[in-house]
Amino acid sequence: MKLLDINNCPDALLESAKLMQEEYQQFLESGALESINIEAGKIIDEYEDEIISTPADLSKTLKILKTHLRPENSKTLNKLIHLNVLAINKNTGLFFFF
Repeated sequence: MKLLDINNCPDALLESAKLMQEEYQQFLESGALESINIEAGKIIDEYEDEIISTPADLSKTLKILKTHLRPENSKTLNKLIHLNVLAINKNTGLFFFF
């Protein structure tokens, strides 16, 4: 997290997932994004970058992603669930850039 703050984090230390337009649409349609914004007090959208970094907010986000998981969006939400679990396990954060 400190390296990210000073824009000096090597790519090898970052885990990321790029969502294609169709996947982004699935994420929106799942309702998970709206729920995360409400529950974690965030403003994640196309023109706002957000960080979820507290253990409480990461746990809320993981629960929301799992709750909104459906067969039609499983590939997309599983990408985000994987990153969320990694953030919890490594005590870091989940960053959204759209």
